[in-house]
Amino acid sequence: MNNNYSPCDFVWKARDNQPKPLTREQFLSFLNGSDVKLITEKVRMHDAQSEVHKLFLPAVTWQARFDGKLRNDANAQPTGFFCLDVDIHHEPKFKDLWVQSGQDAAFFWAEEEARERAKRWARMQQEEDSDISSHGLGIVGIHVSPSGTGVHVIANCHESCKSIAENQARLARLLGTEYDEVCKDWARIFFLTPKEDWTYLDIDSIFDEVE
Repeated sequence: MNNNYSPCDFVWKARDNQPKPLTREQFLSFLNGSDVKLITEKVRMHDAQSEVHKLFLPAVTWQARFDGKLRNDANAQPTGFFCLDVDIHHEPKFKDLWVQSGQDAAFFWAEEEARERAKRWARMQQEEDSDISSHGLGIVGIHVSPSGTGVHVIANCHESCKSIAENQARLARLLGTEYDEVCKDWARIFFLTPKEDWTYLDIDSIFDEVE
């Protein structure tokens, strides 16, 4: 096995439709890079430009690779991974806080909640790694999303599931969370964040698939 390559691709930013093979070196350079850190800080200002800034972050196509072709569902080759996108800022409590206490209070709660959930789910997977739990989570990575108000959970597809949607629903049920059901297409990109945002990373499981 060549553990320098992942079965996934990456794009430099949202409008890059020519995915490239994701190497371990490139992945770590993103996580440790000052550019990713700076852009993420701008996104978390939660102002009118936040969504624009996010589009310039590098992103991984966790759910498929494209073998040098355009990034679309027709060219997608499954990687064996999927990503659960938990958007806490879409949940009722966030909306209620916004109305009752204002924007700052709502974002503060969502950011704290994102960090706590990421830590809790990391502990669940760590227990599974130690054979204490038998949930079959199969998680390989957990990080707070670029907005700071969500969590991305990357996991192995489960043998009992036949689609991305089924895998996402199963994992969300085990974790006890709501999630973005739109992110079930193969060509979906998931933006990266700095290393300090990652509460769990099994990098050897991500980079052990491609010869």
